[in-house]
Amino acid sequence: MQKLKGLWILAEILLDEKITDKEKLILSMIIYLSDETGSCFASNGYLASIVKVSTNRVSKIISSLKIRNISK
Repeated sequence: MQKLKGLWILAEILLDEKITDKEKLILSMIIYLSDETGSCFASNGYLASIVKVSTNRVSKIISSLKIRNISK
């Protein structure tokens, strides 16, 4: 897994008032960590350690984003 050096948050994500700040961070990390195929293989534990939430919370955030069809 690549070492995280920074994170760029797309303006459309940053300005989206329908998603929480934690959702914005998780979504931006998934986009950043996605490979050429658009797949992110980072574990929920890895995302949780960066965003400082529980692994269970990351799982709920990702599920919520999927259900609401929020992806960029």
